[in-house]
Amino acid sequence: MLSLLGLNHKTAPVEVRERFALPASRLGHALRYVADVPGIGESVIVSTCNRVEIYVWGEGSASARLKKSLCDFHGEFPGQSAEIERHFYEKNGDDAARHLFEVASGLDSLVLGESEILGQIKRAHEEAIFSATCGANLDELFRRAILCGKRARTETAISKGALSVGAAGVELARQIFGSLKGHTVLILGAGKMSARVAQCLVSSGAHRVLVSNRTFERAQQLAREFGDEGAGAEAVTWDDFPQKLAEADIVISSTRAPHYVVTPGQIQASSKKRRRSLLLIDIAVPRDIDPDCNKLDDVFCFDIDDLQGVVEQGKAARAGEIALVQNIVAQEIGNWHGWLRSRDATPTVSALVQRANAVREAELQTTLARLAHLSEKDRAQIEAMARAISQKTLHPAISHLKSGGAGDAEAISRAFGLSESEGASDR
Repeated sequence: MLSLLGLNHKTAPVEVRERFALPASRLGHALRYVADVPGIGESVIVSTCNRVEIYVWGEGSASARLKKSLCDFHGEFPGQSAEIERHFYEKNGDDAARHLFEVASGLDSLVLGESEILGQIKRAHEEAIFSATCGANLDELFRRAILCGKRARTETAISKGALSVGAAGVELARQIFGSLKGHTVLILGAGKMSARVAQCLVSSGAHRVLVSNRTFERAQQLAREFGDEGAGAEAVTWDDFPQKLAEADIVISSTRAPHYVVTPGQIQASSKKRRRSLLLIDIAVPRDIDPDCNKLDDVFCFDIDDLQGVVEQGKAARAGEIALVQNIVAQEIGNWHGWLRSRDATPTVSALVQRANAVREAELQTTLARLAHLSEKDRAQIEAMARAISQKTLHPAISHLKSGGAGDAEAISRAFGLSESEGASDR
């Protein structure tokens, strides 16, 4: 049975999500930890800044066991179980499959129709395969979810005109500064998301970009990319970025640090040299910027949840596309059902074919023994005719089995007297 346990930006604030976030370095360990839970045979974990979702295939609903396993893995949370558990959602069977297909299609994202989630689902699938926790059932489910996501973006306009996190950052900056012309952006962490936000700011008028990363070579690489596009760009060592806060008007932070990298003390130390307001955009989970920075004068701090209200503005224009995507999801759920029926029917189909082949061969041997005078060519024609009769007779039953359910398989097994040794009991 398919089960899902998750939390996302709709059910849990960032301060809860960051406690359950799984960096890439720990994902394999978490997958194997979940796979050891009794009754669970397969597992895939999707972990992003906006969600942590565990998909498993096992015996019955696994939500309660998964919840305990996830909390145990993180060492969470003595005396807080009731408070934490209210942020989780649990889904089983079709509901879990439909949720994954909607996530892959961009319907459940902070930014409606955004494409990044599809790549994150692909990487989650690949990591589970690498960790040997993704079996045939979840492998098929995730392949179909990825296909659904691709169809949603190619057959509808769900992704067109999407207000990205980067665009939301620009909107916040304009609300604070008005024009962005002449402003300086400091990027902490040289990942794709922070680079996209910075690119949006540069395209909207920011003229200078400072890039700081723990790996200085990566900071230099990203600085060169901005320099090639005409922006003034400079790489900054990680130890030196606190001093550069005095030169920045906008700070975008998206590192993988397990603790705050920007603190009120650093901001206060730089404030004597800064004459304008400071905008802090924290798109990391766990958060990079201490939320107490927001209490400082002329400092505006926004985290990933704060951006949600901004991106909501872009949804109304594409409301009609949601129904089109939901139709695609319904079609793919139907195809998923077909695969499940076909899989469930396989043992009975094998047993039926095995029985038909045995009967055919026995009758052929009896008949050909009485027709010893026939040539090899005639004998081959009789054998071919027997195979054709057998195949054409079985075809309707096999087609019905593959499109039916477990009850049909049991009925055909009884009707043909298929024994357990012939494979019918493996359903």
